[in-house]
Amino acid sequence: MERNRKLPRASNTTLKPATLELPPDRAFVLHLDVRARPPRRLVGRIEHVTSGQVAHVTSLRELVTFLAAVLRNADRGD
Repeated sequence: MERNRKLPRASNTTLKPATLELPPDRAFVLHLDVRARPPRRLVGRIEHVTSGQVAHVTSLRELVTFLAAVLRNADRGD
């Protein structure tokens, strides 16, 4: 069910979508368990595509911690 929201109108300006840079070394796969109910209950598995590093997560905090650690290590070249 979609809510009908009124968005502010831009006055004579055209919004341009941001150009995204999506390198493969920053790609992840998140597979959520059927019991997951984000954001309250997060249960699943996350995998960093290029390194194959995997974590099983049970909270948003664990998910973000894994993402930060993998990206930090990639920036260092570990």
